[in-house]
Amino acid sequence: MNTPSPPIHVLLIEDDAVLGGALVQRLRLEGFNVEHAIDRAQALHALRRARPDFVLSDIRLPDGSGEALYREALPLLGRTPIVFATAFADVGQAVRLMRAGADDYLTKPFDVDALVQRIRELVPTTPEAAAPARGFGLSGATTRLAADLDRLAQRDVPVLLRGETGVGKEVAARQLHERSARAGEPFVAVNCGAVPHDLMESQFFGHERGAFTGAATAHAGWFEEAAGGTLFLDEIGELDPRLQTALLRVLQDGRFRRVGGRQDLAFSGRVVAATNADLGARMAERRFREDLYYRLAVVELHIPPLRERADEVLPLAQAFAQQAAERQSLPTCALDDSARAALLAHTWPGNVRELRNRVERAMALSEGEALGAADLFPERTLDEPAVPATLAGAREQAELAQIERALELSGGRLAEAAQRLGVSRTTLWKRRKKLLGDGVPPVPPGH
Repeated sequence: MNTPSPPIHVLLIEDDAVLGGALVQRLRLEGFNVEHAIDRAQALHALRRARPDFVLSDIRLPDGSGEALYREALPLLGRTPIVFATAFADVGQAVRLMRAGADDYLTKPFDVDALVQRIRELVPTTPEAAAPARGFGLSGATTRLAADLDRLAQRDVPVLLRGETGVGKEVAARQLHERSARAGEPFVAVNCGAVPHDLMESQFFGHERGAFTGAATAHAGWFEEAAGGTLFLDEIGELDPRLQTALLRVLQDGRFRRVGGRQDLAFSGRVVAATNADLGARMAERRFREDLYYRLAVVELHIPPLRERADEVLPLAQAFAQQAAERQSLPTCALDDSARAALLAHTWPGNVRELRNRVERAMALSEGEALGAADLFPERTLDEPAVPATLAGAREQAELAQIERALELSGGRLAEAAQRLGVSRTTLWKRRKKLLGDGVPPVPPGH
């Protein structure tokens, strides 16, 4: 049976409640799964929880600029396109962001039909296989972990994987599954922190036709999908208390019932859970059931962060480049000396996920035969003042800076900025357009 492709997941970052609400409503009507963040902090939380397919962000946010957001978001994006929405006065910043690797910008007010078309153009029509390279055992820090995973694959007990976000907990869970007797059965991965509360029971247990408003057909939940395979519950610490009780019953009895159903169904699969949360603290606060913890953590494994696994960085980076090249039908790019040095010097706050995301994005955008430091860390160009090659170039940079400053002080009003600078509105617009290039939109008459 062919499984329909999931809807495109759009992360909208917009602090204007009216505009944000209108965009959410319209994009959902177009069939997109839309998540709305109102500031930089919410956006980064959403990105760390699950990588979206497309990001649209306002360039001015209550708690930071577009550049600040981009610096922090880039390690989490991978090949996910990011487009900035900007007012006329901030086009210069949008151009800088595109030079640093952003995919596009839109000038407010923009045509929503054009936005929908742009999303469909930038998001791949076929999902990419997420098959991270195996890195465990490539350094002393994970030699014991690799041996434990091999041994536990043959022992059918629940396992709890602990570690920071992005260290490879799903990779470890897949390794347990693929090397076990269940390898021929499904592997179902669930992010417990990303499941809508009103759909939790239906997603986990399924529902019968007519069980609630909108249930036009019967639906098999994740327990049924996993069957005799492995159900991987990531971010288990975020699981709703109601579902904690229901999950405990399934682990104890091996049985569950669809929403609206009258008959118990059997679950014979294996549960592997993972978390980056302090479950001890959550149990003390009565936010996580102690009896569920002991059911899940028959064996508990800690996966160390990438900063403690320095010997794994370069082999993983090269493996990710090879995988990205195969998926994108590109020749494999080697890592030049600057890339190797930059990879080893980086502290990897986003761990292996950040490494994979950076390599995937670099492979997608690079046009050279080798990846350099600038390909892997393009946001660093935002910290480097452009060095003009000629005296004329230096004059143009200084002139553009004065124009942008005047526009900012004038709230984007071209006529007022022109008056500040002692030139006509038409002269200012033409000069700015020439300095910025063809990406500058025309100015409405009288603006």
